[in-house]
Amino acid sequence: MRTIAVVTGTRAEYGYLKPLMQAIQQENQLTLLPLITGMHLLPEFGNTDQVVRDDFPNAVTIPMPLNGDDLKDMALYLAAGINSFATYFDSHRPDLIMVLGDRSEPLAAALAALYLNIPIAHINGGDVTGGTLDESIRHCLTKIAHIHFVHTKTNAERVHKMGEEKKRIFVTGALTLDAILHLPLLSKKEIFQKYTLDEQQTTFLVVHHPITTLKDQGYSEMNALLQTLDTLKKQTVLLYPNCDAGGKRFISLIQQYEKKPHLHVIKNMPHREYLSLLKSVDVVIGNSSSGIIEAPSFNIPVINIGMRQQGRERSDNILDVEAKKDRLIAAIDTALHNDAFAKKVQHTKNKFGRGDAAQQIINVLKTIPLDETLIRKQIIY
Repeated sequence: MRTIAVVTGTRAEYGYLKPLMQAIQQENQLTLLPLITGMHLLPEFGNTDQVVRDDFPNAVTIPMPLNGDDLKDMALYLAAGINSFATYFDSHRPDLIMVLGDRSEPLAAALAALYLNIPIAHINGGDVTGGTLDESIRHCLTKIAHIHFVHTKTNAERVHKMGEEKKRIFVTGALTLDAILHLPLLSKKEIFQKYTLDEQQTTFLVVHHPITTLKDQGYSEMNALLQTLDTLKKQTVLLYPNCDAGGKRFISLIQQYEKKPHLHVIKNMPHREYLSLLKSVDVVIGNSSSGIIEAPSFNIPVINIGMRQQGRERSDNILDVEAKKDRLIAAIDTALHNDAFAKKVQHTKNKFGRGDAAQQIINVLKTIPLDETLIRKQIIY
């Protein structure tokens, strides 16, 4: 019986990981160890640890305090996480840890596990996104990890070019598509009623995060976006940003607008409800990866702002735009009223898999040898 520790640090990441965690839990050759950390534990972001505990009551909390909003505070956040994970892993040694993506929380867990010779599996390596801090963390995790589960063949090629052996790399598609294709989502009527939205109105879903290497630019993007939304006055659901440096400034800015009648500001939303809303709105706006990876499955137009997702593979439903009010208004008009673009959106295909990533990952976790050969990595060229 292999114990698989799955690390979750944010609400969005948990939505991706949940199908895999459920699959591990149902597999009689594996034992799930859920580890909650990071943004889940921060009150200003809604204490979403309870969302995980509702699904997995045996989840363990790994403290990772964040005491400020500057880049230095993010470095200290990472250091605190390494310390907490190292302490936990030293006394509770799973057979393998699973981490996803490109944030400080999985990096902290992986660095701690690396020094304790615990095998690491990384999901979503090989992506390219805008030259931000996330980019560096993602590629760092690739070099730390011993097993790679990637979205696409292109991503697999990038991981291989980073010196990783092909036998360690598995193309599974995106885990979030497992939820999209297999979860019973709410109807538009149900999800709009839940969040007190008018079904008859044009509706935007906005998710916009800080840019870790260009914090001031991220803030100016958010400011331009909020001004645009205030001009258009369309019904808008706006989710809080993540806890990267600058996130608290984003929240302060959002709070200046949140009493506007067109704006529905939500700190966090369960993934099933988020997907249900995503498939029901008219346009998705912001710089979240969900616009790139998830929205194509629902044939929803996406206005992707700025450089945060630059370099990531695109489906035909994406409009890339600078964060300037006139350009945002023009892009929104195209998304709502351009017949040629509407036809492209209607026929778009999702490039990120078939919705069976969890089972593919399970098959590897059950059979791959967890021995010194796996732990002892060497660059292949």
